[in-house]
Amino acid sequence: MATEDFTTLSKLYHVVTDDLVSKALTDWFKEAMTFTHWKYVGETGKGDSYLSEVIRIKVFGKNKAGDTKHVQVVLKSIPRSVSRRLTFRSHDFFKNEIIFYETVLPALLKFQSSKNIPDPFLNYAKVFLLYCDGSNDIVCLEDASLESFGSAVRQEGINLEHCKLTFKVLAKFHALSFAMKDQEPEEFERISNAITEQYYDERIWDWYERIWKRFCSIAIDAVEKEYPNSIYLEKVKQFAVPDTYKACIKAVQTRKTGVISHGDCWTNNFLYKYEDGKPTDAKMIDFQLTRCATPVLDLVFSVYACTTQDMRLKYYDELLTYYYDVLSGQIKAYGSDPEKVYSRELFMEEGDAKLNIDDVWQMQNFKTKEGRLREANNIKHCVDYGYI
Repeated sequence: MATEDFTTLSKLYHVVTDDLVSKALTDWFKEAMTFTHWKYVGETGKGDSYLSEVIRIKVFGKNKAGDTKHVQVVLKSIPRSVSRRLTFRSHDFFKNEIIFYETVLPALLKFQSSKNIPDPFLNYAKVFLLYCDGSNDIVCLEDASLESFGSAVRQEGINLEHCKLTFKVLAKFHALSFAMKDQEPEEFERISNAITEQYYDERIWDWYERIWKRFCSIAIDAVEKEYPNSIYLEKVKQFAVPDTYKACIKAVQTRKTGVISHGDCWTNNFLYKYEDGKPTDAKMIDFQLTRCATPVLDLVFSVYACTTQDMRLKYYDELLTYYYDVLSGQIKAYGSDPEKVYSRELFMEEGDAKLNIDDVWQMQNFKTKEGRLREANNIKHCVDYGYI
């Protein structure tokens, strides 16, 4: 970045014109602003670079009085490599996230603003600038690190405090959908149809088939080495087959209990604020996989991608109860009846259905016992609970 021209962002991303940035600044500061320059702050340290390129920058502008103001943002752009964009279907993911921020989230927040909610859903990073044309897609959000939000300090898995906060945020997010679907069904139908399933759909099977088979072999390999000649190996061999992908398609198309869900609920997509070393607030980021589906899928992903076997054995049932208590309380606060829109019995019934570990398998065989056990114990927990 040392030789970069900081007087215009169009040299970095040609579609990000000075006028476009001036408008974004005007919208952000709620007064007429003219873009003047920008500064590179650094990388974010966040993964998934194969899907996007991410940097942190400051954007400066002047108002009519000549006062300089700036906003620090995280700028996520589609990969510059055409082959990488096509291989990973990058535009599909960016388009889905941009639709979420442009269409879905504003509608949910508009519905929420019409209610007097004691603890509203505010757990998201605010949008600074969006652009989508298939080749130069950009999602630019506020830099939440300035409000002391950051990634979880995490080794093998997050602890109970992180889990409960994560489940609380998800419950608040999901409750918005349940209440809106109950009270404004046509509007909810409109926004839920705007987003698109990015992994489990017939249209994607040709693209996903080889990866799916790889996922299956990885899961079997982990269980075979850590729980040989066991019921867990028998069950995973029955489960880890192409037909399960078809079952996953059905699972994400369950509109009766469908909510606007995040779709990628692992630790890196939650930013936490800490006080005295304890998480007190959280924000969700990266809505590229947002979908309309049962909320159970978000919970399951979070549990199996982010917690240890020991955590699940101690607190799994407690976490499910906690989530539903927050969810039902929020639904009531919106003026809907949780027993009508999503009863505790229906929630537990969906939790017992075969919807669980399909999203969380890794890309290659684990080389360490620790890695294999993490995968194998996911499967063990699912088998023990009758999920597979």
